[in-house]
Amino acid sequence: MESSNTEPERQSKTGDAHVPSKVSLPVRGHWAVSTMIVAIMAAGFWVFARGFLLTRMVLPDRSVSSELPYSGVATAENTCEWYPAKFERVIVLVVDALRVDFATWSSELNTTLADKAKPYHNRLPVLGRLEAALPDQTQLFRFRADPPTTTLQRLKGLTTGQLPTFIDAGSNFAGSAIDEDNWLQALRRQPAEGCDAATGRARTSARNVVFLGDDTWLGLFPEELRDTQAAETSGEWQRSEGWARVREFPSLNVWDLDTVDDGVFSRLPNLLLGPEAAETQMNAAQSTRVRGQRQRWRELVRQQQMWEHADFEAVGMGSAQVDAARLHSEWEVIVAHGLGVDHCGHRFGPEHAAIGTKLAQINAAIELIAESIDDDARATALVVLGDHGMDDTGDHGGDSAREVDAALWVYANRPWRNAAGDARAARVLRAAEVRLVGEPLDTDLQHGWWHNTHLSDAYGGQVAAPEQRSVAQIDLVPTLALALGLPVPFNSLGAVIPEMFAGDDNDGEWGLLRALRLNAAQTLRYIDAYAAASPAHGFPAATLRLWRDMHARAEAAYQAAKQATRGERAAAEEAAATEYFVLQRTVLGALRQMWAQFDAALIAVGLATLAMSLGAAVLVYVRAQQQPLERIALQAVRPLFGGAVAGVLVARALRSLLVAHGASHATSLEATGAGAALGAATGLCVGLWGASAGFWGESVYAAAHKSQASAAVPLLAAAAVGAVLHCMAFLSNSFTVNEDSVVLFAAQTLVLAAGGVAARAAAAGKVQGAAGRRALACAAALAVLNCMTALSTVCREEQLPRCTPTFYGAATASVSPIWLAAANVLMVWLVPLGIKRVLRRSRSDRAVVARLWVGVGMHLSMALAAANWLLDAVDAHAAAQAPGQPDWADVRVVLARLAVGVALGGGVAAWHASPLCVDVTLDEGAANVGAAPRRAVVLGFGNAFGAAHVLFVSTVFCVLYLVQQPAGGVVLSMTLAALLLSAELFDALRDALPPAAALRLLPVHAVMMAQLAFLGFFATGHQFTLASIQWNVAFVGMRDMHLVVCGVLVALNTLAPFVLAALCVPLSVLWNESLAAPALNRDPARYLARISGAAALHTVYYLLVALSTAACAAHFRRHLMVWKVFAPRFMFAVPVTLVTAAVALFIAVGFAVTHVLRVALSVGGVKALVARSFAQR
Repeated sequence: MESSNTEPERQSKTGDAHVPSKVSLPVRGHWAVSTMIVAIMAAGFWVFARGFLLTRMVLPDRSVSSELPYSGVATAENTCEWYPAKFERVIVLVVDALRVDFATWSSELNTTLADKAKPYHNRLPVLGRLEAALPDQTQLFRFRADPPTTTLQRLKGLTTGQLPTFIDAGSNFAGSAIDEDNWLQALRRQPAEGCDAATGRARTSARNVVFLGDDTWLGLFPEELRDTQAAETSGEWQRSEGWARVREFPSLNVWDLDTVDDGVFSRLPNLLLGPEAAETQMNAAQSTRVRGQRQRWRELVRQQQMWEHADFEAVGMGSAQVDAARLHSEWEVIVAHGLGVDHCGHRFGPEHAAIGTKLAQINAAIELIAESIDDDARATALVVLGDHGMDDTGDHGGDSAREVDAALWVYANRPWRNAAGDARAARVLRAAEVRLVGEPLDTDLQHGWWHNTHLSDAYGGQVAAPEQRSVAQIDLVPTLALALGLPVPFNSLGAVIPEMFAGDDNDGEWGLLRALRLNAAQTLRYIDAYAAASPAHGFPAATLRLWRDMHARAEAAYQAAKQATRGERAAAEEAAATEYFVLQRTVLGALRQMWAQFDAALIAVGLATLAMSLGAAVLVYVRAQQQPLERIALQAVRPLFGGAVAGVLVARALRSLLVAHGASHATSLEATGAGAALGAATGLCVGLWGASAGFWGESVYAAAHKSQASAAVPLLAAAAVGAVLHCMAFLSNSFTVNEDSVVLFAAQTLVLAAGGVAARAAAAGKVQGAAGRRALACAAALAVLNCMTALSTVCREEQLPRCTPTFYGAATASVSPIWLAAANVLMVWLVPLGIKRVLRRSRSDRAVVARLWVGVGMHLSMALAAANWLLDAVDAHAAAQAPGQPDWADVRVVLARLAVGVALGGGVAAWHASPLCVDVTLDEGAANVGAAPRRAVVLGFGNAFGAAHVLFVSTVFCVLYLVQQPAGGVVLSMTLAALLLSAELFDALRDALPPAAALRLLPVHAVMMAQLAFLGFFATGHQFTLASIQWNVAFVGMRDMHLVVCGVLVALNTLAPFVLAALCVPLSVLWNESLAAPALNRDPARYLARISGAAALHTVYYLLVALSTAACAAHFRRHLMVWKVFAPRFMFAVPVTLVTAAVALFIAVGFAVTHVLRVALSVGGVKALVARSFAQR
């Protein structure tokens, strides 16, 4: 489009002659109203979450060695132990994400199907070999974890024996210190509380502890794992405190497969083999063996620079008081946590050869540890465990079988079980199974054995599924505590693993019965303390009576066993043990089902606040059509603050009454916040409604009665039906699981409705017919594009096997193949070409900023980003062919940073300096030779504002493109194309339909853009589950872990389609708006208000969906699938809604649009622009 002017001094025909050269653009009202809306939404989410996603109450109580859990009974002074310690030393080796089938040895697979073996099967042969050779010293278990299966929450369960709360999953990267009783704390507690240090075996000092590996442990146990090396050197340490050595390594770089593992394996030899100087004191055979082991450890470490550390210099890990020899001889507990297997899963997926290489390294390490402890004269155990498993793509976080089924393998240098004890334990477990059948418990609590279907399913049933023992993950806590002679942590809910104690005889008492009695007594003590601490957090009276009655029956059975004759005693002991075990499983199962205590009052207030914020956003849109936001803000601020004050007063008055009657457990802060939120939201709605009554009564009502407006009714109906269907989907867990299909149906229905309206308009007059045909072409292209976008998908566990994942090019892959990364390179050419074509329609592509950015900068930024992912795919392929070879990691970091620099440092800077895509050319042919030019052509005049905003969107798109994996980059490019097509579609419809109908299109466009964003979310490899989060993008452009930066990268990857749609919202008003837009020149404040209203209207869709997810989650809070389906959907709705609102209101409008409009106003209109061009020449 072009505009011409003759004689620059002549008055312009565009009507801007009387417009001053500079007109101010008031923006305070926009920022005030936007802040009100976002703040109230955030407050509503917070209040609802406080009532729905409660954290479990933490009790400060501690179990102590000097007091048994039987109502204050003291332990014997000569032992000060709850149970005689079975081991003097323990090594706990945590192999992150060690799934149970990874640890299972299959001789059948090793012989008949060796050529078909998965890269993760039969890679730990040492476990099978030792179990076959030494069955009384080793055993493998399925180690069933409680979801969420994130490392931090699993470590809490592994040390405290407690169940997680769902909201804990959000703190996986910033865990706070554990303040509950745990076995690490018991190890470091000194001196032994209440024990007589002068007699018997009572300890006089804390245990000596070593920690190596994942630095997550230090965030959870800052005091228990405080290194004492510096204090020993300075003389501030006393031996009664026990010593500790801590060597932590960064844990969250999932692209780093070796640093943490190598850090662990390079330091273990110092502790297991002792200093090299000690080899001179050994005999020749011992010296040769130890030297050989040390060399094997050195070969095991893949990064040889790990040896270049102060730990391996003269002083090393020792000190003046605790030298290297004492470190070797005095350690009592070693906790080592490696991450290589987990990172392989995240980086490549379990089907990749790299995971086999990593498991082989773990196998060699286990073999070396076992050899070392075999030489130890003290009773020493090695506990190898996985904190969780991984799914078929290598991810975890949810509750699918492969994610929760980890492995536990126990080995000791002397027998700790026997056939007779195992037989008795099996009878107890079988009897408990009979008792628990029919109870509302999870199957893993009802049955003590399971068939390893993960192994058999991997080969289509060609490999048998071996039967294995199954234990709950938290069962390790009481088992390990009693085996070390420690008290069971106060909050522990696990049951001891029967095999560990079934072969013991303690002064004529069966070891398993004694252990289970201690276990059950501690559990009941915790239940009573928890119920007494807060009635609102407690348990139903009937449930408490049931548990106490069960404990009383178990105690009666115990007394009967003590009085039984010799011939009857064994059966009586097993019967009593069964009663205790059934009690433990019943309590645990019930707490899994009912642990979440919901606060109905806070839930109701949160829902009401969200509903009010929804109404406020709608009213802002309505008000913005008739008056500036400055006036709206002034009229709303007083009722808002007045309502907040009134809400606080009412909430504080009601809180005491509700708490007293058990209707709420809200704290004073929660009650105050809830009252302020609801009061402020109500006040804002009242203020907006009162001032907009005239608009409703005149404008909307009058427009509804105009016959011309009926042309938009099909579009409004399709948009409304699609929105309602999307919200109603959350009434069913099946529809929630298949939300991607619901969104595709709704989006395509709306596109088809738009096509139908366009087809009807195409048959009208000449002008309207051309616009209708243009709209019809856009609708057809949009429908095809949506179908292509939906071809890319990842599947939820619940969708299998009906769903086939395509996002990574293969169903079981979690890293993109080279061909897919190469396909992504095509976007480097296609996307800028598409932007050029869009700008060319109005000849906006001729502007200098457009030529520089779209023609050069955008190509360069996207090329760098695509090269980053191409090299990543090359590295993944190379790692599968030849593990351990040098990679392109450093080059990828440079490429990613350059891509961001070009986009933000070049693109945004150039846009900010000259945002308008207009250019003035002087027509020399219209003048006489030697005379001044008399005619000017303004290129880009017809879409000046829309083109300028598209340039801004394209710069941010380049950053979003960088953090998308190859398929995601392709899909995000199609999402951008779909959003631009929607802008052209509705612009054409406005031209094709009567004015009264065109005024009603903005809500329809807002709905369509939101649906396109949801469609893009699913197609970029995401679902509303924790397991689908693409953690590996956290290190795009990063060498090391930076919590904030890496978190932002993951958020951008996850929310990219929503961010992109929010940025495009202003196009619904600005698209094809000319530089001489009368509305802007007449009243800039009203013009900005229209755009702000459009952003508020776009937010309404997300807020409506979020409100529906919250209401349905609250309604189904006792549903079996609440924590698997409904709660995660709500938790994702919160960031989606808040980020979308913030981007649309603060960035798209508050930053980008206001800058473009200010520049446009500063130009002073077409006449001034042309005059400036004449003057420059």
